[in-house]
Amino acid sequence: VTLRARNSMPQLLPILLYAGCFILSLPFHAPRRVAMASPPISFSFDFTNKTSYNSQDLLVQGDARVGGSMVDLTCNTVDTSKMLNCMGRVSYGRPVPFYDTDTGEAASFNTHFTFKITLVPRRSKGDGMAFFLASYPPPSVLPPDSYGGAFGLMPGRSWQASGENRFVAVEFDTYNNTDYEPRQTMDHIGIDLNSVKDSVNTTNLPEFSLNGTMTASINFNGSSRMLVARLYFVDRPSMKPVEVSAQLPQLDTLLTPEVTVGFSAATGAGMELHQILSWSFNSTLAPKEQPKSIGLIAAAIAGGASAFLLVIWFILSWLMSKRGHNSLMVSGAGPKQFQYNDLAKATNNFSSDRKLGEGGFGAVYHGTCFKVDNDGDEHDVAVKEILKGSKEGTKAFLAELNTISRTKHKNLVKLEGWCCYRGRSRWDWMCWCCSLKQLDDHKLFLVYELMPQGDLDHHLHKKDVALTWPTRYKIVKELGSALVYLHHECEPYILHRDIKPGNILLDNHYNAKIADFGLSRIANKNKSTLVTTAIGTHEYMDPKLRIDGDVKFDRSSDVYSFGLVLLEIVCGRHNSRNEVWDLYRRYQGEEMKMVEAAADERLGGDFHKVQMQRVLVVGLWCSFPHSAQRPSMEEALRLLEHDELPDLTLFATAAFTI
Repeated sequence: VTLRARNSMPQLLPILLYAGCFILSLPFHAPRRVAMASPPISFSFDFTNKTSYNSQDLLVQGDARVGGSMVDLTCNTVDTSKMLNCMGRVSYGRPVPFYDTDTGEAASFNTHFTFKITLVPRRSKGDGMAFFLASYPPPSVLPPDSYGGAFGLMPGRSWQASGENRFVAVEFDTYNNTDYEPRQTMDHIGIDLNSVKDSVNTTNLPEFSLNGTMTASINFNGSSRMLVARLYFVDRPSMKPVEVSAQLPQLDTLLTPEVTVGFSAATGAGMELHQILSWSFNSTLAPKEQPKSIGLIAAAIAGGASAFLLVIWFILSWLMSKRGHNSLMVSGAGPKQFQYNDLAKATNNFSSDRKLGEGGFGAVYHGTCFKVDNDGDEHDVAVKEILKGSKEGTKAFLAELNTISRTKHKNLVKLEGWCCYRGRSRWDWMCWCCSLKQLDDHKLFLVYELMPQGDLDHHLHKKDVALTWPTRYKIVKELGSALVYLHHECEPYILHRDIKPGNILLDNHYNAKIADFGLSRIANKNKSTLVTTAIGTHEYMDPKLRIDGDVKFDRSSDVYSFGLVLLEIVCGRHNSRNEVWDLYRRYQGEEMKMVEAAADERLGGDFHKVQMQRVLVVGLWCSFPHSAQRPSMEEALRLLEHDELPDLTLFATAAFTI
């Protein structure tokens, strides 16, 4: 604290005392019952990483076990004789709202899970597993004789569930029970209501299809009551996804308003392993608000004390903010500030095995079991540490914090908060007012939502399983939508300045989000360009910026980088621009040949040719070397969707030789 601040402290003490007495004397008419609002149910478990989930969130029954690198639903033992007639369940340990009896609102939900069915050599296979919704609370024991084809869901002798055993399930059946499935192949998926004997709808699969690693996506629309399940064969990309769907009857005739969600599996005379590797679930319906009693006196004392402390904090914060001339400030309300100890705990003290990546300005760590909000729920986050003692790193921290705190778009990575840590100081809790002069003595952090599928660059060049064309096309449009927002819907507009596949992150649903705003700049309202030193990734940088000294940077530079990324998404190769341009000129009037020649070989010819042509043409147009010839992001996005494609050879006289 400065000398002036110290001298002012004695004068402030009477003010603080008067303020405290006044606040404590106010009549606190606190209600006796306060409703505690809860968000919709949402969770994500990566069972291959023990630190990513809490076993107390799971209910394990029967022969199921949680441990190692996955969840075993049935017996997993070297003694194969003990693998017969096993049955087990693993479910989410809390109630999930299915419908509201007061309002009639039904939940819509989606769930994604990766699972593995492993056959035992020289032994018959069976019986399968299911994702299920069942009444809540669940029974303490599994239904009797529910091994084999009953999947642990219903009594094996009656083949019909009732009462607390009622269920809705999507089955992944590997065994043909000829007594009630005479027309089915061995392998099939189906939708069951209270019985696996008479599925509502079934999709047959080739023999031994349900074997190996697979991913299932199940979506339910609360309005239409349509339940749709899709199955993807992860380790056999040549196999096309399969689907089964059905419309459910009125929900109040099926299950209780709150349900249990999870997995169930069983073996009978045959044997196999049923294992869950990861599971995410998201619903639109929040649990009902639970009123909790609070005493009038306790509420008054707590409210008064909190208000008094708030006044003291405000005055002290104001005093501290006078230190130095360059305070660390964020425009508007700003994102939330987190405590360093919480970040250290979430990242295991920033251990190397939690490091997700490292760049020029800092490293990014995987944080687990981190409380983002005050609701008590824990989430996985990405914690970005700015390199200590880096002047450019400090500038990047301020740029990223100020820029992304102004934005709100579904295709921009969400900033959860930030942290500034000064070590052992009695002012740690107020470090937001530290002066920039002393920032070299601080640790600076940004906390983002975690994007579990990593970056686009990894999927295009390093991952064994190639992204499908529908996924790539969706990423292209989402990237374009985000840049339209930054360039044309923010006032003043925002330049990202480092668009590249490594800064495009993917969530579990492969939704694309732009990250890393460390080089971004907010435009001056009175200027259309920024004069600044060129920094960024050279490979994706506008040619006019590849010079020393100050350069003019405008929206067209982001457009150029966007064009190169589009070409890379189609071709799966770096530096593919000149190659694609040669193909474009060679196959004038034979556009589909150009598309086939340019397409990533890993797609195996499985793509929408007209869509790919649009992406290629937009990529070429956006990456013209002369900025005046490039479209705006609004024009580029329209062209991706419906506008007539231009003839780029009309620009050839001024276009290419880079």
